[in-house]
Amino acid sequence: MDEPRESWLDDDWDEEDSSSDYSPSDSDSSDSDSDWSDDYLSDNEIADLDTYTFEWYRRRWPTPYQAAQEQRDDLPRKIVQLVQAEQAASARFNPISLVSLITEFLELLIEMGHYPEGSLRYAPHSDPPVNVGLAKQLGYTDVAISLMEQLPYLNLDVNRDNDGCILDRTRFADYTFDEDIRQGRLPYPYDCFPSCTPFDPWMLPLMFAGRDGWLVILDTKLGVVRAYDWQGPRDAECVEWLRNGPRAAPDTDADATEYRRAPLVSADKYFSDLIEAYRTLARLPIIEPNHNDPWDISYASSSPWWATDIGPQQNTLLALYRECGWPDQWRRTEFMQKWELARERILREARAVRSG
Repeated sequence: MDEPRESWLDDDWDEEDSSSDYSPSDSDSSDSDSDWSDDYLSDNEIADLDTYTFEWYRRRWPTPYQAAQEQRDDLPRKIVQLVQAEQAASARFNPISLVSLITEFLELLIEMGHYPEGSLRYAPHSDPPVNVGLAKQLGYTDVAISLMEQLPYLNLDVNRDNDGCILDRTRFADYTFDEDIRQGRLPYPYDCFPSCTPFDPWMLPLMFAGRDGWLVILDTKLGVVRAYDWQGPRDAECVEWLRNGPRAAPDTDADATEYRRAPLVSADKYFSDLIEAYRTLARLPIIEPNHNDPWDISYASSSPWWATDIGPQQNTLLALYRECGWPDQWRRTEFMQKWELARERILREARAVRSG
């Protein structure tokens, strides 16, 4: 899902002392016979003032180059913090707890009406089972294979339905299918990088990107999630990116290693935050993923359908969830019936407006 990430590396920067020892000199080296000379500073005073003024502006409004340079100067400290965060995430990583969180998240989406009831398959998987032999042949680690066997999976018809996406053009992995086991080692859509080397064997994609979609990858060695728009712009100033050094030339096998540069967050926090966001209606299910934030009005001025389609759907969903007792006295059947009627009305009215 396309939402802002709270980085482990956000620090309170110490404010530099903005005071100055500069004070204009009482003496004046200019020609004392001039009637206007007292209104001007000496050459030395001008030099001091220029230095102070430049420094004052630089501290408060640094140019992009200066800001980037200052961030790079602080890179060693940031890398130390990143390594410490990775070590902490690895120490507390519990695959069983993660499976429980992912299960809770998918069950929450079903309860909220995003997926049909009965559309989740639980371990142990037997029809079909996870092809452990193929996974070992492709080089997955034992931890990654064990997680494949323990994770819950959505029914195929639900998972491959674009209307069920949580992130735009992105679906959940299902390792009971050999196709997904193979794709997990090189999870780029449409064979965009056929010559790329496979992912590190301890990487387990949890969601696969379609064209313009997202990759959500679990690092089973560190216990962190890397989620990023694989074709979108890169934050080349984030510490995860800078730690890996300069990027290789485009159109090379190195393109396949960008997942190592993607921002990371501990796996338990990633799914705990998702659960909290949907449970509190900070994110809405059912609606298109690009519009699942009911407080984001950035599309309002650019989308001609906002006022007649997107906005009304968001407002109606929020109202119906509350009207039907979410979450403590939840009446799912009543909600689904009312939502279907309301959605049909909104779409019908939107079509009428567009047709003039």
